[in-house]
Amino acid sequence: MIAIDIETTGLDPKQDAIIELAAVRFNGGQVEDTFQTLVYPNRPIPSNITALTHITNEMVRNAPQLKDVILQFDAFIGKETVIGHNVGFDLAFLRQIGILKENRALDTYELAAVILPTAPRYNLGVLASHLGITVNDQHRALADCHTTRQLYSVLVQKLFELPLELLIDILSLTTRISWSESDILRQVVRRRVDAGEKAVPVFNIPFPHLKNDTNLEWEELKPADTFQPLDSDELSAILEYGGAFSKRFANYEQRPQQLEMLRTVSDAFSNGKHVFIEAGTGTGKSYAYLIPAFHWAIHNSERVIISTNTINLQDQLMSKDIPELAETLEADLRASVLKGRGNYLCPRRFQMMHSRGADSAEELRVMAKIMVWLIQGGKGDRGQLNLNGPIEREIWNRLSAEYEGCHPSQCPHFHKGTCAFYAARDRALRSHVIIINHALLLSDLAYGAEVLPPYKYLVIDEAHHLESAATSALSARISEFDLNRMIQELGGSSKGILGRLQSALSDQLTAEDMEKLAAMCSEIGELSAEIEPQIHRFFSAIGYFMEEMREGSPLTVYGQQLRIIQAVRTASGWSDVEIIWDNTNQDFQGLLEKTDEVLRAILNIDDLNEEGMEQLDALQGLLRAMNEDRMIIDGLILEPIGNTVYWIDISAINNRLSLNSAPLMIGNLIEKMLWHEKESVILTSATLTTDNSFDYIRERLSGHDADELAVGSPFDYEESVLLYLPNDIPDPNQGSAQRMVEMTLTRLCKATGGRTLALFTSYAQLKRTSMGIAPELARAGISVFEQGEGASASALLDTFRETDQAILLGTRSFWEGVDIQGEKLSVVVIVKLPFDVPSDPIIAARSECFENPFAQYSLPEAILKFRQGFGRLIRSRSDRGIVVILDTRILTKRYGREFINSVPKCTQMVSSVRDLPREAQKWLNL
Repeated sequence: MIAIDIETTGLDPKQDAIIELAAVRFNGGQVEDTFQTLVYPNRPIPSNITALTHITNEMVRNAPQLKDVILQFDAFIGKETVIGHNVGFDLAFLRQIGILKENRALDTYELAAVILPTAPRYNLGVLASHLGITVNDQHRALADCHTTRQLYSVLVQKLFELPLELLIDILSLTTRISWSESDILRQVVRRRVDAGEKAVPVFNIPFPHLKNDTNLEWEELKPADTFQPLDSDELSAILEYGGAFSKRFANYEQRPQQLEMLRTVSDAFSNGKHVFIEAGTGTGKSYAYLIPAFHWAIHNSERVIISTNTINLQDQLMSKDIPELAETLEADLRASVLKGRGNYLCPRRFQMMHSRGADSAEELRVMAKIMVWLIQGGKGDRGQLNLNGPIEREIWNRLSAEYEGCHPSQCPHFHKGTCAFYAARDRALRSHVIIINHALLLSDLAYGAEVLPPYKYLVIDEAHHLESAATSALSARISEFDLNRMIQELGGSSKGILGRLQSALSDQLTAEDMEKLAAMCSEIGELSAEIEPQIHRFFSAIGYFMEEMREGSPLTVYGQQLRIIQAVRTASGWSDVEIIWDNTNQDFQGLLEKTDEVLRAILNIDDLNEEGMEQLDALQGLLRAMNEDRMIIDGLILEPIGNTVYWIDISAINNRLSLNSAPLMIGNLIEKMLWHEKESVILTSATLTTDNSFDYIRERLSGHDADELAVGSPFDYEESVLLYLPNDIPDPNQGSAQRMVEMTLTRLCKATGGRTLALFTSYAQLKRTSMGIAPELARAGISVFEQGEGASASALLDTFRETDQAILLGTRSFWEGVDIQGEKLSVVVIVKLPFDVPSDPIIAARSECFENPFAQYSLPEAILKFRQGFGRLIRSRSDRGIVVILDTRILTKRYGREFINSVPKCTQMVSSVRDLPREAQKWLNL
């Protein structure tokens, strides 16, 4: 076999050129020969490609032209099978120049996506690291060929370790489709059978039995008739000197801030109050609310919900804080995590799809991946599974527990305890504390999903994210691809849901009724075929309008966003969009009405069989989703719905155009769903105030009547943090600012040996900075890691922790959630004050609701993000370090003082940027 790889100037085979070719011929584990050459591309190599591959224009200046080496490359490969990682990319370039058109191809990406269902990512480098394969010179063609060869060998070995009957079952699912990777499965099966291995006659899908996991010995919580108030003194004693914690932990230190928060939470539960609580880093706020929450639940048999924004905090609560608290109190504390229905595998739906076989390679991949996952101990929670890309996630949706036709009393998997969702919900019903995320909290409240058991007491941690989480939960994004995918899934006479529905009902309907149903489905199929080109014309018209709005200029690196307001609807060219949508909408409505007729006809059938019920449920869900999308588009184009922001977006990455909507304000929704409905709601975070006031968060969440408490951090920031404010750097919008950022980071990292986190507000600036500082820092032995270069955020943080001298460049999510204690992180650099982009449609729309948008909205939002970034530095009492602000506006603008006032009092130094390296060494005792 031959592993191949190419490096190119970009991703488009029609416009970009090859800059390196490589191949490795191997037999088993033995390399027999290699081929490698650089290629002159007849154009400059983009800087981002040089940064990725380290191939420079100078390196290819004297390299041969592609025409001079391609026949040699083709001869080296001959007729052999080629393998590659995402090999379709390589073949798209090579086959258009006339070679490798007949060669069989195997994709290690496709194999890995099935064999390694829980891999963190399917990027070649990440997979190699995950499997312990040494990678040298990543993103060079020959090195990647060697990595691919080794990856292939590991994957084949893992196929030999999987149950033989599972491999045979996967092959049986491919009868209606073409999946090139099935060849290697057949070879493995043949070799194992020839070696005398026997498979069991029938493969039983190993759905996990979860009844033992649900702790059925726990009693379901039923609220007491009269409530027993909490004794704040008794609960405080647990955390005071002489209490349970001081007896359990050596060198225990009592924290007054934690005690004050605990008393406030206890009082809120006992007296039915709502409270905002800001608790600085190191307060120990999780224990301050967990202790009252568990005691309230135990004494009153009234469950408490705890909502977090991040999985990291959920994991910390479940794997560390709650077990530690249970051991310390020697108490039976029942806690569970509950997720939305869409996060759990439905065994019944999976069996349905499995029984009919795969309709596409993507369906095959997802089904095979799930079965391998279950064999390896998967519990049916998609959080353990790597679903890659929108198509895999859409297929999972068809296999998840999120559908209206779920009837647990009639489901054998519910009774056997193999339904992951009901196992999780049953455990939640019996738990004192249920941990969820903000998305589930809000969708359950807004849409009445009835996933959560009844509750009246709620703690919202990471509450500074509540508004954005609500906005996200109630937003919509629609593309041409999405609409076409739904129409294709609807199907017609012999395909899609309607096709499967006819097959399911063939034994239940009379010939006459079956003929009527087939005629209706055929008509829908014809309507679908007519509407697809109309949808294309509609999106093309919008694309043309967007081009007109940018006056024919090419897209920038940021893409294009256009908020749809009345002024846009009166612009030249918009009437063409309206006319095309009006025609499309009429046909769209006609399609939905015909589909609804089929739906109503099926609903009248008595004793519908199981497959028929499944397809009926799928049809109901699809019809509802298509109707919702049609109404959103109609609102954007013609009749906007109140309290809604509409905009059109064109992505800079793939030029995909989407239509978007989001709620303008969510405060009244929060007021209606939380403040008025629940007995006690605690909203807590390390960052809720701006300029030492709760006014902003109160206004955003309509929490006007809630109490408030702000407790500072127990850490001595004045002793442990140097806040360095350079007074001689350019304004961030000046052309020379970027060079100053690069120079400062380079000199600072050399002085401190790395140990730095640099936070950006723009990914484009992050990339420019990375390219600017990496060569010189590499010569100094300092590694540069950047967010978005392939590894997941957690993997990137782990690598940064394990590297002696490194700088980590991050944006967005890295402003919070980074928790690195000790000397590994000694410097945090905030490159630019984190103001939101004013042209963002939601930001722009919300800004219009204020008399002074900057002071009342933009500034408070930026201060909250700034405080999160500042909080990355000090994570324990022994931490010591420097926060550097490379944005001169913090000194030159009146509002700069509000940023400084919003963080704990530090040792502050205003001085020249030239003095920073020396002062950093002094502060860190280097």
